[in-house]
Amino acid sequence: MATKPRAIIVGAGIAGLAAAWWLDKAGWTTVVVERAPAIRDGGYIVSLTGACRGTVDRMHLKPLLDEVAYTFDENVIHDSRGRELLRIRYEDVSGGVEGLALCRDDLARTLAKALPESATLRFDETLDDVVEDGDRITATLRRSGDRLEADLLVGADGIRSAVRQRFWKDVNCLEPLGYNYAVYDVEGREGLGSDCISFNSPGHLDVLYRLRNHRLAALHIWRDDHHAPLVLPNRPAGFDVLRDVTSGSKIEIVKTVLDRAEQKGCATVIDDLTMVNLPCWSQGRVVLLGDAAHCLTLMSGQGAGMALVSAEVLGKALMAEKDVPTALASHERKLRPVIERLQERSRTMAAMYIPRTWWRYYLRNLCLWLLPHSWVVQWHANSVKTEIDLTQF
Repeated sequence: MATKPRAIIVGAGIAGLAAAWWLDKAGWTTVVVERAPAIRDGGYIVSLTGACRGTVDRMHLKPLLDEVAYTFDENVIHDSRGRELLRIRYEDVSGGVEGLALCRDDLARTLAKALPESATLRFDETLDDVVEDGDRITATLRRSGDRLEADLLVGADGIRSAVRQRFWKDVNCLEPLGYNYAVYDVEGREGLGSDCISFNSPGHLDVLYRLRNHRLAALHIWRDDHHAPLVLPNRPAGFDVLRDVTSGSKIEIVKTVLDRAEQKGCATVIDDLTMVNLPCWSQGRVVLLGDAAHCLTLMSGQGAGMALVSAEVLGKALMAEKDVPTALASHERKLRPVIERLQERSRTMAAMYIPRTWWRYYLRNLCLWLLPHSWVVQWHANSVKTEIDLTQF
């Protein structure tokens, strides 16, 4: 019996785990290498809509994801003084399209549970050396020293991908959107009053939403005119940054939640909103997936979903094509037009939802106050429909 081809996948996030699942369907075995000691905790809520819903169904994940999914009734939007601007019911803007709202780490853990026997997870491990020689990839693991032979290397290791830095070292592919973000969750959700509440001021957005087990999650997005990568040496430094960016806030609940998270030493994801633009996603037998290839940022609302779709497209291309480079080219040819449309949308969404200047902020708020509620709801519904339509093939 012929030996199955093997892929080394770097990164046990959504893209990497989904790739392992779909490569199994294509007749491959995989080794997933992850630098963290386990599936990473934390991350913001992701929404699975559009083309990825078909991917979820074909992976038979819907029953498992329903167990950890959230149902949010409405988002109550406030201005910088805490005055209510608008209530948006999600059922009014969904356009009847069924979606799944999940914590990113819950989605990743569900994918890990669904992995076939052909996939091996190697946690607390990184690549020390990689050599591509003809039709073979030889990789050495740093901690164990193990040497792996493979037919394909998949870089699914995030926006600051080590695989991309190794094989695309001379390509300047990072495009800052001019904003930073932070997300964490903390015990206690008193005073929230709704499933989700948000507070907006010029160049700043705070969002608080309910989680299960009497916890809430906080998302902060703020303007950054320096366009420099956010480098934080440790967790306290992250809270120092958040303390500074929320110092002018008049919203007590935002400060209270931040105080509680700092006192409890909560894990915090904090980074800049940066897209990845590459002229190509593969070289020889090396391919990038998910944020490593085409980070859309959380502004798109489609990053996790397109990581799932990309893994499916890759798996089916490898199934249809005998030659690996040809399969990788087919994967990119099908997916790139969708990604480019979503990236163009991401460039405009931040400015719309987080106005940078006071006059744009007041103009936006004036429109929310004066326009009929049905018009505003319809605008949001059209925005959701546009996001879904962009992901269709």
